[in-house]
Amino acid sequence: MVSFVLYGALIYFVYQFNIRGPKDFDALKVHPGFDQSFIDKIKELDKSYEPGFNPPPLTMIPPRLFIRVFFTITGGVLIIIIIATSSGFLFLRRMLKQINFITENVKEINDKKLHIRLNLKGKDPISNMAKTFDKMLDQIELSFKSQKQFIQNASHELNTPLTIIKTKIDVLKQKKTVNSDDYRETIDLINGEVMWLSKVTEQLLVLSDLEENSSKPESAKVDFKLILEKMLKLFENQIYSKNLILETNYKGDAQASGNPVQLGQLLFNLFDNAVKYSTPEGRLSISFSNDIERKELLFEITNTTALINKEDIPNIFERFYKTANGTDRKGFGLGLSIVKIIVEKNNGKIGISYDDNLKEITFKIALPLFLDKET
Repeated sequence: MVSFVLYGALIYFVYQFNIRGPKDFDALKVHPGFDQSFIDKIKELDKSYEPGFNPPPLTMIPPRLFIRVFFTITGGVLIIIIIATSSGFLFLRRMLKQINFITENVKEINDKKLHIRLNLKGKDPISNMAKTFDKMLDQIELSFKSQKQFIQNASHELNTPLTIIKTKIDVLKQKKTVNSDDYRETIDLINGEVMWLSKVTEQLLVLSDLEENSSKPESAKVDFKLILEKMLKLFENQIYSKNLILETNYKGDAQASGNPVQLGQLLFNLFDNAVKYSTPEGRLSISFSNDIERKELLFEITNTTALINKEDIPNIFERFYKTANGTDRKGFGLGLSIVKIIVEKNNGKIGISYDDNLKEITFKIALPLFLDKET
């Protein structure tokens, strides 16, 4: 349409100029300011025009040249229109073919075929959209697998105490004579398993709440050293009962930026994990400092343990993960998962290292320091 409009405008101006030409010459003849000899020279130039040469600048377009110009312009415009239309048709056909390919593949995707990918090559908008869709499918598949694994692990953890309770009750029912000691033993076992179920459920609710609330928590000024001291008092008896060698080293600014409740939960889980899995008479080291630019609070907690190997480190933050050496049921396998999520929610970073010679595991956490806006 644009080509046709431009073509029509061009032809109109050419025609208008050529039709107006004779009138302009007639006006020059009668004009008192022009010499008749000048008009005669222009006419001689028009007569001397030969095809293949440009006409003089002051003459009107001769008929033969005008016809050639007309057909040349018309042919050029038609060729341009044909090329543009063909290119547009081929490009549109390719895009429609890609869209149809995407539509047919998307129809096949379900919960059992999340592995399907479009794998379109190219840099056009459709290919870029397909690549974005493939990345989204990667995230969905990973989330789906994690959710499925989580449900399986949660079912196993919740089913274990229920099985123990049922087995104990069945044994009690099969006894012909039951005394008060048998009842007491059964009640104590059931009470312990129910408390275990309650704690697992509580941890699951905490984890679910953290994941469901995708927004960042409101940050405030948090006295990290004060929370550390409270945790040391809270775990004082457990540390003493295991004869752990406690080492503390506090340096730099302790005013962190984050959610006070979540950071308290973070330290509680780390202390609980470190004390619970520490080797008796082992080392428990707690320290914090600042980075060189004084923008981060660097916290480390180290404990000696015989329950972890190097092979366990990559999986340590997975939910319900149990180490190969962890034969007894001490934890729920959720505490460190909660720690990782809290650190990420509060704009922090977490890392882990293991010294195979000393049998020591170290958790390293970097949290942003609270920066006073007035300063």
